[in-house]
Amino acid sequence: MKKLLIALAVLIFIAGAFFWCAFYRVVPQPAWISATPRDRYFYGSVAPGKAEGIPYWVWLALPRMFPEYMPAPGGYAALGLSWEEGKEMPVGFAKQRIGFIRVTGNCALCHAVSGPPAMPRGVPTVISSIPGRTTDLEPLLTFYRKCAADPRFTADDIFGQVDQATRLSVFDRMLYRCILIPRARKMLRDPATVLFSPEILAHIRDPKGVVPPVPLVR
Repeated sequence: MKKLLIALAVLIFIAGAFFWCAFYRVVPQPAWISATPRDRYFYGSVAPGKAEGIPYWVWLALPRMFPEYMPAPGGYAALGLSWEEGKEMPVGFAKQRIGFIRVTGNCALCHAVSGPPAMPRGVPTVISSIPGRTTDLEPLLTFYRKCAADPRFTADDIFGQVDQATRLSVFDRMLYRCILIPRARKMLRDPATVLFSPEILAHIRDPKGVVPPVPLVR
């Protein structure tokens, strides 16, 4: 009986550790993000773990699956978001592994805007903050709501896009199919609460009230 209890305790410990690693273990973002205040502001996570976030491969697949919900061709850039040349994602999105790789929004999603090129025929620059000017998030949030309401928001359709970019492990594929994709579809009916930490969400609702923390990299 004693050996059985010990074995049971070990199994519970292993299951708990596995669950923690799969959903809550925080892995620091790449060092280049913390190297400069500008990159930290543009791409750093705010209060990691406080926002649910969008599973990365869902985030990547949705613009490819639902271009009809975009105002124009161009993916996320068509939604009015600033995007630096050579970067993986628009300014204001933070990618980090917290259990699984997820995407959240930070202050720069609203407070960074595209400015004129530094030289003729150059690429537009991204300005970190201009008083009185912010990015309109409603097109982005509306896009996610429409995706969540579409019956094609399924594991098979999302994998159809993901498989063109990578091959997920058997574990990740099961995690996405059984948990992450169904949960993302449900939660993206209210996308602001998925993208933002409570502090940023309070600031969006009342810009003169709570001031959210700047993005910090753990």
